[in-house]
Formats: sequence, structure tokens, C-alpha cells
Amino acid sequence: MILTTHIMVGAAIGAKTQNLGLIIILGIVIHFIMDKVPHWDYPLPSVFGGFRKDKKIKQLLPDFVKMSIDIVVAFLIIFLILQNKKPLDPNYLSFVLSGIFASLFPDIFFGIVYLIPGKSMERLNYICNHYLHYRPKDKEKEGKITFLKLTTQILIIILSTIIFFS
Repeated sequence: MILTTHIMVGAAIGAKTQNLGLIIILGIVIHFIMDKVPHWDYPLPSVFGGFRKDKKIKQLLPDFVKMSIDIVVAFLIIFLILQNKKPLDPNYLSFVLSGIFASLFPDIFFGIVYLIPGKSMERLNYICNHYLHYRPKDKEKEGKITFLKLTTQILIIILSTIIFFS
């Protein structure tokens, strides 16, 4: 899933749950459930290729730009939603932000793990990518945008926005 999808679901979890322990559990568990659904991810060649071999930080810049744009889009949507929630309770905002962090935690964790060299890290990343993440049966379709992959993410974003709004 793209980060916007995870962020929107995490925000909805935080907004509706308002129990920190449950927010963390739901955010992480639902992240993995969402990653098993057919979806499209934009390519991150430096994160999943060049940097791990060459260790040149500037190789990461294009991928960080993609991820930053993705995150900014999600936070703009959340900001627009929060504009309609007056007065804004700081506790409510902290639950929303906790939901966002919990829903992104697996990607943050495995992203850091992937950048750390070593056999144990490679094994952990293999487990994540082959057992906890959606992979099409046809390897040629991996990374390609299809109607199903795009529709699932759009529907999840719309549904989480509706839940967040209500």
C-alpha cells in the first residue's frame, strides 16, 4: 500500500478508537492485513537496491521525495478533515497522530531493517516481503498498476476518510 492509504486508515483508527493501547495494536495488525490485499506500490529502487550495495546517501533522495509527496498528500487530506472538527481537542489530535504512527510503524521498522546490512536482516526482510506482503502470482505483474490494485487503495482511502469524518 502507498503511505497515504496507511496514514488515512491509521488516522481513522485513532479518531474512532481513542484508546492508546488499542490504537497501537489495531494500527499494526491492520497494516499487515492491508498489505495482504492486492495493491500497487510505487517503486523505490534506491531503497530496495542501490543504497544497500553502494551506501551512497544521495541515491536515496529520489525515493525519499516520492515518499515525502505521499505523506504530504495524506496530511493535507487529514488537515482538511480536521478543519471541520471545531474546537479541536488536543487529546483527539494525539489519538489521530498515534494511529498514524502505529499504522506506519511496520513500514518504518522494515525500511530501517532493510537498510542495515547482514544476514539476519536479509532473513527478516525476506519474511516480511514474502509472507506478510501481497505478491501477485504472476511475477510479471508485480509493480504494475492494475484496475484492482488501484481500486482497492482508492476505496480504502475513501472509506477511512468517511469513517474519520463521521
